[in-house]
Amino acid sequence: MRRDRAHVRVYLAGILIVGIAAYLLIAIYQLHFSEKIILSSKTGNVRRGLIMDRQRNILAMSVERESLFANPKKIKDPTAVASVLSRFLGISKDIIERKLQSPGDFVWIKRKVDDAAALKIKELKIDGLFFQKEMQRAYPSGSIAANILGFVGIDGNGLEGLEYKYDAVLSRSSGTSSDEGYASGDSLVLTIDRFVQHQAEKAIGDAVKNTGAIQGVVLVMEVKTGKLLAIGKYPSFDPNHYEASSSHQRQHYTVTDSFEPGSTLKIIAMALLLELFPSLDKRYVCRGKVEIADTVINCIGVHGQVSATDIIKYSCNAGIIQAMKDVKKQAMYDMLTRFGFGSRTGIELPGESEGILRPLSRWSGLSKYSMAIGQEISVTSIQLAAAFSAIGNHGVYMIPTVVEAIERDDGTVVRSFFPRSKGNIISKETAKKLLSMMKVAVESGTGKRATVAYYIVVGKTGTAQKSRPGGGYDPGRETAIFIGLAPYPAPEICILVVLDEPSGASGGAVAAPVFARVAKRILPYLGVRNKPLIASGKILEKGESFHFDGRTMPDFTGHTLAESVRNISMMRKALSINTSWHGTGRVFRQQPVPGTKLTFGSRIKLYLKEE
Repeated sequence: MRRDRAHVRVYLAGILIVGIAAYLLIAIYQLHFSEKIILSSKTGNVRRGLIMDRQRNILAMSVERESLFANPKKIKDPTAVASVLSRFLGISKDIIERKLQSPGDFVWIKRKVDDAAALKIKELKIDGLFFQKEMQRAYPSGSIAANILGFVGIDGNGLEGLEYKYDAVLSRSSGTSSDEGYASGDSLVLTIDRFVQHQAEKAIGDAVKNTGAIQGVVLVMEVKTGKLLAIGKYPSFDPNHYEASSSHQRQHYTVTDSFEPGSTLKIIAMALLLELFPSLDKRYVCRGKVEIADTVINCIGVHGQVSATDIIKYSCNAGIIQAMKDVKKQAMYDMLTRFGFGSRTGIELPGESEGILRPLSRWSGLSKYSMAIGQEISVTSIQLAAAFSAIGNHGVYMIPTVVEAIERDDGTVVRSFFPRSKGNIISKETAKKLLSMMKVAVESGTGKRATVAYYIVVGKTGTAQKSRPGGGYDPGRETAIFIGLAPYPAPEICILVVLDEPSGASGGAVAAPVFARVAKRILPYLGVRNKPLIASGKILEKGESFHFDGRTMPDFTGHTLAESVRNISMMRKALSINTSWHGTGRVFRQQPVPGTKLTFGSRIKLYLKEE
């Protein structure tokens, strides 16, 4: 009896072992030879987070797309199938045919196919073709802020810009899922304002084209917070089709490249002089050139006797160099570092350059004077804007920032980026005197073309020769610069304009007008009301003679640009709309006409003319 029971146990154990072996063989077969295809990606089922401007306008989002792949073993006629697919996919028939004839049981035909094309291919019901849902990054505003946003690759990984810097944040799951089964990544809220960004990009794009420059930048910064409202760069690119752009278009010139700042550095040298000699009532003589350390430095004119204010007004090289004779080079180096030159600002963008500020041990007897006129030093646009913003902010340096907050999909704030300061780098009295000097430079000096109606602005021009690779300067290659603050005497906005190698033009001639164009557009939009001059005609008070019910187009006829911008801002609180302005003066025509029903994303055009 015991022997029979032992035999039964042996038989049962044998059957179990055979069953397990059979199961494993079947599993191995299916793994290696079946038609089942398992796809995976780094982000899995996570919908990449949004990137929004400070008004919560969406600049980057993820949308669901169908990706087409094939099992070549199941394609009976690769030539015929390739011929059909090429008509819908925009891919060469020969390329598709080679893919369909490849060995193995999986090959991508095209990732993230257009919805219409995917639907038509599905209707064909071709055996061996399959679709896999994937997320595709989309940029609703096209090229707007492209150099800030960057882009993602085909697999959804951030490759440049904020998409790269905050890749882990945007692609991490916060635990919530949508109806489509996707968890949502965290979102970025930027300090950038889409309207201000558009104005900056349009202005610098026109300037680069008109002057034949290689590239250009317009940067707009809030003086009191360090928040960047715009970083406009031209040429730019469309991140929806980044593969069609060149490295020159994608290059973030504002952050990664530095340049000699030219005469804009006279303001920093003057800041040092005023800190050391608060009265600074000396007068200097400009004969059109000055000799220092056995080197002759030319001036842009013969200015005769000049005061400290005249030096800034005329951008006088001879005057500032004579004034710097009373300054030790250690003091000059310390002032430059206090203003942030020679080190990264900490802006939340990848690839930021430190610029070039050589250590004091490598200064020559000429270096102190050269740097006072913006030579032998290299700065980035971000550094220069932050330095001048500190002057406008009573001498308090604010660290530049482009990110406002990180939020979850439900709006919960994960992290807020509060304004950060390095404290006072110059005294309030020195800052006040510098603003007064720059006011004169715009009113009657080299910056006259930067004037803006109804606002008093201050600023400084700069025209810097570009250095040759082997040493020295090339007079045929220059950087034209204007940096200004508005409104005086309590600036709220700093605007920097840089044009790289414009055709034979100075900062006052080509960069200053770009400043004026941007300032006159954005100051009313931002609600800056500190105007020492009064506009002709009655300015409507907020909400006066204007009514918006949230659904129908109001009547803008007769409204000024400032009134129209303010009212559009009020409308956007109730309805997402796109707006463009054409001309100056008062509105005489609009699209759509008053009373038209507005919907989400409606486009409004306002046409203005002078009375």
